[in-house]
Amino acid sequence: MDSRPARTRHRPADAVEADEELAETLDSLDGASHYAKWIFDLLEPYLGPRVLEVGAGHGTFTELMANGRHVVATDLSPRCITELRERFAGRSEVDVLATDVAGAGSHGPFEAAVLINVLEHIEDDDGALRDLASALHPGGRLILWVPAFESLYSDFDRRVGHHRRYRVPELRAKLTTAGLELVEIRYVNAAGAIVWWIFARQLRRNPTSPRSSKLFDRIAVPVVRRVERHIRMPFGQSVFAVATRSD
Repeated sequence: MDSRPARTRHRPADAVEADEELAETLDSLDGASHYAKWIFDLLEPYLGPRVLEVGAGHGTFTELMANGRHVVATDLSPRCITELRERFAGRSEVDVLATDVAGAGSHGPFEAAVLINVLEHIEDDDGALRDLASALHPGGRLILWVPAFESLYSDFDRRVGHHRRYRVPELRAKLTTAGLELVEIRYVNAAGAIVWWIFARQLRRNPTSPRSSKLFDRIAVPVVRRVERHIRMPFGQSVFAVATRSD
């Protein structure tokens, strides 16, 4: 019998409510240039010439990945699809599709699939990982950035539609079960975890408001990034993972 404690079952806001709550957060991300560049620099070595981006939001990372690559950017939010189509109108290197993970796979196979703060929104994350694995070329990479630690789950997580937050051992096991071979997995942004615990958990405030996001991006991110380049932290606000399809 599995001796690990049962995972807490959260009841996140429905898709429409969550999308409304996420709108400001996605706009804040577009303005958090240091943070976006940090994430992109971590995932860029694993990208190939044709990339699937699931849950592209407002296109912050689509813009970065489309430089020299073809990106199939997907989302389920009609609002985000409109934003993406307006942003990338006339850009032949970007295809925008209103589809879920299973539907996106039919446009593959891909050299890489990228989900940045998306997997936690999918109720059946195990099924999604299997679908993503089948959408990859043999040797293709699945690249994930997900929120870390159930102890950091807050009302903000619920409002934006998060079903869960992850620990490294759990995500490692899920990737292996999906038939993928782990390449890299680690916690990222330890300072962000502390800020999230204070603002989201204790003070019950929005941790991604434009003002706080801009301040953290300008002052903290460059320092934290330099530190974590040399030190592997035992905790963080997020988990970064890369796994490959071996067959």
